[in-house]
This record gives sequence, C-alpha cells and structure tokens, in this order.
Amino acid sequence: MKRLIVLLIVLAGGVAAAALLVPSNAATVNGSSVSQAHLSSDVSAIAGSPYYQCYLNSEAYLSSGGSQQLPSVVGAGMGQYAGDHPTATASFTSYYLSEEVNQQLVTEVANQRDVTVTPADLTAARAALTSQISTVMSEILQTQQGQDVQYGCSLTGQAITGTQVLSTLPTSFVDTQVQFVATVTVLEEDLSGVGSSDADLQNYFTAHQSQFDTVCLTAAGFTSEAAAQTAAAQVAFGTPFATVAANANGGAQGCRLLPEFEAQLPSDAGLGKLATGAVSAPLSLSSSEYALVQITKRSPSSFSAAKAAVRSAVEAKGSTAVQKALIADERRTAVTVNPQYGVWSSVNVTVHPPLTPNPSWVLNVAANERRSVPASVSGLGSSAPSAGGAGATGASGQGAGTGTTGTTGSTGSTGSTGSTGTGASSTTSTTG
Repeated sequence: MKRLIVLLIVLAGGVAAAALLVPSNAATVNGSSVSQAHLSSDVSAIAGSPYYQCYLNSEAYLSSGGSQQLPSVVGAGMGQYAGDHPTATASFTSYYLSEEVNQQLVTEVANQRDVTVTPADLTAARAALTSQISTVMSEILQTQQGQDVQYGCSLTGQAITGTQVLSTLPTSFVDTQVQFVATVTVLEEDLSGVGSSDADLQNYFTAHQSQFDTVCLTAAGFTSEAAAQTAAAQVAFGTPFATVAANANGGAQGCRLLPEFEAQLPSDAGLGKLATGAVSAPLSLSSSEYALVQITKRSPSSFSAAKAAVRSAVEAKGSTAVQKALIADERRTAVTVNPQYGVWSSVNVTVHPPLTPNPSWVLNVAANERRSVPASVSGLGSSAPSAGGAGATGASGQGAGTGTTGTTGSTGSTGSTGSTGTGASSTTSTTG
C-alpha cells in the first residue's frame, strides 16, 4: 500500500489581490504544473481534519520505526473572520509540495507505460486505503506514542477507523488519493512482469505455491536476546517448545497464510524456510523484544484463499521495478518551485522550505495574531527616552532570520506576530 502525504493551507483575506502578484503555480514538473489552487485545496482539506492529521503522524512514526516525525501542520496565525481556517507552517507546506511533485512523477511513468486504471482498480484502491488507515490507527495505540492525542486521536483507547477518518475529508480530496493509490498499484502490477488478471495471478500462485501455504505457529517472547538464547538451548536439550513458550507468556498463535505471519516478523526471519517442528533462532523485534517461533503444521492453500496475498506479492515484486523507473525519470526531470514554497533539491528529491519570507508574501497582515513582547527583552527598557531601537525578526517554517534589536526603547512595546497562507505556504513575521 502506498503512503500518501497531504498538507494544509489557509486562505485568510487578501487572496484575490495576491493572485495578481504571485505565480499561479506552486511547481512545474517537466512542464506539467502543480497549481497553487490544487495545493491549497489539499491543504485546506487536512486543515479541517484532525483525524487525518493523526493518521499522517502515526503512519510516518510507524513506517520509520519512530525515527521520523512530520512537521507541524497548523501555524500560529488567526483568520480575520469567524470560520477562517488556521494557517499552515511553511515546513509542512514544502513537505507536502514534495509529495505532490513525486506523485506527478509517478503519473508520468504510468503514462509512459500506458497503464490504465479501471473502475474495479479504483474500488480496490479505496478499500485498500481505508484498510491501511484502520491498521495504522490500531497499531499506533499499541505504542506509547499512541497515548499522544496528536497520534492516536483517541480519548477512549478505541482506535478510530479508516471510514471515520475519510469521512472527515472532502470527497474530491479522497478521490484524488484513491486515484493515486490505484495508479501506483496498477503500475506495480505492470512492471512486475506478472500482470494483474486472475489468470496471471493464478499462474504466479502455481509457480510459487509453497510461499502461500497455511501454517500454524507457536511463539515465545523475551525481553533480551540472552533470555531467548537460553530458551533456545533448553529446547535443544529436550524441553518441549510448547513448555518454553508457556513459561514465556507465549503459546499457539493460530493458523494463517504464511505471508501474514511473515509480515509481522523481521524481513530476515526466514520463516518460509523453517522446517515444520523446528524452532527458529532468536528474532529481534525491537531493542527490548525478542522471539522464538515454531511452525507446528503446514499445508497447501487454495488459490481462492490466497488470492489477496498473491496480489500483494506481485505488487511487492513490482515495487522495486517502480522505484528504479522513478529514479531513472528523476534524472531527466526538470522541476521548478515557486520560491515562496522553497527550493527544489534534486539530490534528495524534495522541496526545502524558504529560510526567510519575502515581505510581499505576507498577504493579510491584519490577520496576524497579537503578541506582547516581554519588557525584559534587551532594547525595550521601561524609561529610556529614545524612540529608536526597534528590532526585526523574520521566520518561515523551520528557518529563522535574525534582525537587529535596538539598545534603547520607550515603554515596553507590543510586537505583532502572525502567519498567513499564500495559497499553501505559511510565513511568519515579527516586529518589536
């Protein structure tokens, strides 16, 4: 299943006039445009869906093993009128624009291969996307991170579902994500060299039938590798594995398709090559989780029972080919980015946010949020008679520009801080 990243943007007042001052495109990819209107529409959709933001945060956390975190979505500025959306951070906007550029590259490769997405493909993609979201939101609650409402989106401990998440988004936004998932899936099937028809999948199943056997598994869990090795030694000396597993709060895990169990274990676990009755070497699940597993029974599956797993295996086979095709396409790609969203880097195929905003990008200064500047700040003395000494600082997303601060000032003054979207980007300016 492909991961989709989408973003948020806010339009306060002044956008109609701004359209005359800034380019209409957020980016161009080999001459094809990613419009500001499209970027704004996607970002606004996420702005109104805390559930979808939780899904994006959770998916990034889980897929990276907790090493990556998405930029904050919502900025600090306030809208001018009731019902105005919040502003978006420049870092998140740039991040999402990177995703839109990459999606455009996928579309180009699909067009080059002349692949066709059918209504049936769209139906399957919608179900797959809904299922993926449900799985992610369920898995995040099994981690400590899931206790953070920005990830779990749950105050009851009950996981929200994909259907609930997608229902908070505009239909047009969901349709776009479904179209992308379907395109990637069909492209993977095309580049796999297998095909996507039932006959193609049946042939692949027949040639690799043992990979889709139904197996019954017993497992034992440990908090250290040493404990797992000690248990493995006990089995080697004749202790039944069922006894070892019971002592380790483990036991029978039921019977399922082999790929379903393999998906829960490290990629190098070698479960498919494990002989029936044999016990695996210690498997590292995390820094504090280790396991021993034993296949107690193994039998052939029917094609009808394994069809979904066969399709997933074919898509995985095609995924590597898709990555190679995208890398080749990236080398020939000409990408330009509207500077208010950042700068394109061909090295890591991403948009880096601007370090400081151009003053003209702040479209609706009146919408900025007021903030009091502490009187203790240097240059803002309580009694100095001089009127000079005003400093200025600009910031955008993750970057921060530094200005100058006067050494004298009148009474403690009030600065103004705010963020306004420019169709998708958010910039912040502060004056004191």
